[in-house]
Amino acid sequence: MDGQAGRLSGRIAVVTGAGRGLGRAVAVGFAREGATAIAVARSADELADLAVHLGPVPGALEVERVDVADDAAVQDLARRVLGRHGRIDVLVNNAAILEPVPFHELTMGDFDRTLNVNLRGAVLCTHAFIGAMRAARRGSIINVGSGASVKGFAGETHYCAAKFGLEGFSEALALEAREYNVAVNRLSPGFRIKPTSVTLAQAAASDPATRASWQDPEPMVDAFVFLARQDASGITGQRFNAFELAERVRAAGWSPSGDAGGV
Repeated sequence: MDGQAGRLSGRIAVVTGAGRGLGRAVAVGFAREGATAIAVARSADELADLAVHLGPVPGALEVERVDVADDAAVQDLARRVLGRHGRIDVLVNNAAILEPVPFHELTMGDFDRTLNVNLRGAVLCTHAFIGAMRAARRGSIINVGSGASVKGFAGETHYCAAKFGLEGFSEALALEAREYNVAVNRLSPGFRIKPTSVTLAQAAASDPATRASWQDPEPMVDAFVFLARQDASGITGQRFNAFELAERVRAAGWSPSGDAGGV
């Protein structure tokens, strides 16, 4: 981060998959920028760890234990968030699972579980919250992709299917949401971070060489902050490499007012 606080002051932001990795970094980064960040994850232990180690921030961080593949749970989440805050300004659909398996060994259970979390979960969360954004005529939705969003990988037919699907969903939704001044964009990490399905405990138990190969997701947070400030009058319908966009934002000397020069 570049030390500028308050760029998301007063905003209400929901971040899924926030118990670990990229989602955790984004939720913490949003709170440090003055937002009320609602960190959503399935793991109670990881959410508790996040809340304990956050420290003082200009904004606030709330935790919600929710399975984004559960229709009723997502609807209840939306009711709680909107009941407490009256609105939502930013939704980051980051929750995902990845369990590599060759296609000939893939079960339909494997396939359904991956699509239910990685694609349908994002659709469910978006469907639950976009009505409030439409009513306010303002909002930002950020869907998190990966290299598997645009390129096939062996052992990841199910994961690629979900991530390719998220790309199409995002592009189509951006066209519809523009009328209501809601931005819809996609961000992909841009470098190798801790694998999606590795828990905090598993990461801590990994050998040093493996841990050293994972890049810190925090340098990418400026890209999420930048897109979180957009509505459809600004940047929408686009796909970015998160690390590259964050570098451009910092190089442009982006100010707390949101000016980004040539970004």
